[in-house]
Amino acid sequence: MKGPARAGLLLLLWTAAAAGSDRPDAGRDLYNGVGAAAATVSMGGAAALPATRFACRACHGRNGAGGREGAAPPIRASDLFHATLARPAYDTASLKRALAEGRAPDGRVLASLMPRYAMDDATFASLAAYLDRLAGLQRRGVHPRTVTLAVAVPPDNAATARRYAKALGAALDDLLGGRPVHGRTVGVTLLAGDRAAILEGTEDAVAVVGLAPSARIDVAAFTDRQVPVLFPLFPLDGGEDATVVRGLMADRQDALAAIAARLASDRVTAMTAIDAPGCGGEAEGFARRYAATGVRYTLSALPFSVQAPRDMLLLCPDREAARRILHRLPAGSRIYGLASELLSSAEAGRHRLVLAAPEALLVSREKKAHLVDVHAAAAARLLVSALKSAGRNLDRTSLVAAVDAVSDPERQLDYAADTLNGTAFVPFIETKPR
Repeated sequence: MKGPARAGLLLLLWTAAAAGSDRPDAGRDLYNGVGAAAATVSMGGAAALPATRFACRACHGRNGAGGREGAAPPIRASDLFHATLARPAYDTASLKRALAEGRAPDGRVLASLMPRYAMDDATFASLAAYLDRLAGLQRRGVHPRTVTLAVAVPPDNAATARRYAKALGAALDDLLGGRPVHGRTVGVTLLAGDRAAILEGTEDAVAVVGLAPSARIDVAAFTDRQVPVLFPLFPLDGGEDATVVRGLMADRQDALAAIAARLASDRVTAMTAIDAPGCGGEAEGFARRYAATGVRYTLSALPFSVQAPRDMLLLCPDREAARRILHRLPAGSRIYGLASELLSSAEAGRHRLVLAAPEALLVSREKKAHLVDVHAAAAARLLVSALKSAGRNLDRTSLVAAVDAVSDPERQLDYAADTLNGTAFVPFIETKPR
């Protein structure tokens, strides 16, 4: 980038710092389609819509390399401000015109798939600044001779995270023996401290691996900053974006569908769904979604107004709330739910539980192994395969995309068949009252 184009971009960066200081991340959010809309979009003369519904990354990729939709071109600043065989180089004025009017620097009309944006100068400056930083942001944690994976250490689950980091490092050493992948050695670093410190630590990590369950920091805390989260230690919700998140077990939606199928298999015809404070209306949502499966659902609050029912459904992401509910239920009750919510409760031993347990797939063949160790070993195999597949020109987006081509037959994982998690299979755990 030379001459007037570079000077114009520097001016935009200064403008963004001054005029856009109240919205420093407006450009990042606009590009990735998150946060409040800082611009509007129109297509084909239709009414204007929030620009976040037309995220730039949907067509041009999270890394700006292009090619995801309709042969979309690369739009990193290093690409835009250089001439190609198809067009002259953009400058700041022509880039703004391209966004607003859909015209290339030579006046040619851009493809109809390209939205027309209306935004103020501060938002445009912030977007241009983000495009200038995008290549560098995407290569965080990627150095000429090293690549760094991170394990977050949430304060409320530090022991699990530290064990995971140690197991992951050992598994990578076993697989690679210190040998580089495309000229880079693979290292694991710990991100400890409070939430702010953990997020700041991702500035030198290509991805966060094996995120432990935590009430302090979740998947979205990282992905909102465009940091990939690979293979958390818990089931994903099921609606995550596979361009920045990948799981290592069936997700929550798969597990709920498995519960519905299990009820049919157990010939349950009447089910009391427990509707309790702190559970987010999960039981009611389940009853509505699976109302046509032949089971008659009754929503009930505690305490029961009549004799306790034989079969109950308890869905409650808040583990403490779930524990309190289990304590109030009559001993020996048969309760269907999710292992991640109910199995760890001290109250679980009082009941007969039938629990969907996506995590159990990992340890089904190694019943004496610790889930953390087995998970770390499986993740290490997938990561090595993905790093090899991604090639030397590695960045955050290409690493996540490379997971598409990996599989682990031993763990029944195949990301070509199930892009988000590699599997939709959900085992069950059954317990009896002790």
